[in-house]
Amino acid sequence: MRCAMLILLSGLMPLSAYSADLALKLRVIPEYHRDYPNSPFALAASPTNFGRDRSRQEVELRSKLADINLVATARSTIQEDSRPDNDIIVNEIYYETTLFEQRLSLGKKILSWDVGFGFRPLDVIQQENRRAVFTTTLEGVPYIAWEKFTEDSAWMVLFANPGRGKAGAPKDDGSLALKYYLRAGNTDSHAVARVSERYRFETGAAFTRVADEGLQWHGSLLYQQRYEKNFNRLIGTSGNPLASSDPLESRSFKHGTKALMGFTWTGVSGVSVLGEAWYDPSAYSANEWREVIDLARRQAALLGTPGIPDSAVQGNIAYSTRYFDRPNLLRKNLLWRLSHRQEGGSFEPALDFLYTPEDGGRVVTISFGYEGNRYRIDAGLRAFGGKRDSAYRSLPEDRIVYFAAQASF
Repeated sequence: MRCAMLILLSGLMPLSAYSADLALKLRVIPEYHRDYPNSPFALAASPTNFGRDRSRQEVELRSKLADINLVATARSTIQEDSRPDNDIIVNEIYYETTLFEQRLSLGKKILSWDVGFGFRPLDVIQQENRRAVFTTTLEGVPYIAWEKFTEDSAWMVLFANPGRGKAGAPKDDGSLALKYYLRAGNTDSHAVARVSERYRFETGAAFTRVADEGLQWHGSLLYQQRYEKNFNRLIGTSGNPLASSDPLESRSFKHGTKALMGFTWTGVSGVSVLGEAWYDPSAYSANEWREVIDLARRQAALLGTPGIPDSAVQGNIAYSTRYFDRPNLLRKNLLWRLSHRQEGGSFEPALDFLYTPEDGGRVVTISFGYEGNRYRIDAGLRAFGGKRDSAYRSLPEDRIVYFAAQASF
């Protein structure tokens, strides 16, 4: 059925040229991953996705019929040494109407907010991984919202995942949120407040300010009454450091503050420089990384021990690779980005440098983008490095080469 849906969406392509309310986008995104055999987690490369080449093929449909908006994606993911995975995703489907000069909407919608480039603290409903090598359309969240607009401001009251409490993932939690926006001169201000069972009360604010023609400042601050981290319960134990079931457990902490500050400077020649610094308490400290790295080395030393299956060693190390499954690996982050695009130009090269001062890790990304009338091509190289026991140097892979081709109809 999934293959039939993929063919159906592809077959709709000729119709898009004749309908203002129907648009299609085709994407092909191959990625080439090189593993890193000196990583303390190298033995987990086989039972996980690290170091495996992969490719995504997508057909994305966007449609608007009266007050109903739809975004749907047919995706086929091919990964080295694995069977193809085919999915149909309804990214968005929501209804909007005007009632008493105010907007009422409900359905399923992407609810990402905030102003940062590398990280967005105010994305309290749905947080996008801003450091993914190449992102496509997110899958939205069920919601009901009421919005009131004036010429320079906007209010929103939103119920996300109505009727739910704490779910398996934060994105699926039920919550009540309030959002406010104000434009005053050259400054845009944002404020949010949210209540949920997982994080209790959250509130924060953000701003962007255009200082002159070439300089823009932005910042975000979010307070959380509670936040969570996953830890391996085998850390600090003596004896055999292997578990027969998943040893990762979630722990709650009180009173966390996420913060980001950054700027963008653009010259008349098209050269642009972005700098950002941010702090995320829900990420790990350098000491917490050393603990899990030491555990992985203790487990790897058991490989080939009589009576201990190699699969048990590999599986236990694979559990700890979930430490890498977060937008920020370290609490403190510094990002620099240099890019160039002339006004009206189509070609944009860029160089990104992410540094984690707590442990001396780094990520360097070189990318190129070319945008035509109905197509876009991107390519890039990302390399992980840093000090020996830094989080990014400990990844089971050290290099990713990617390519992305998109065509719109």
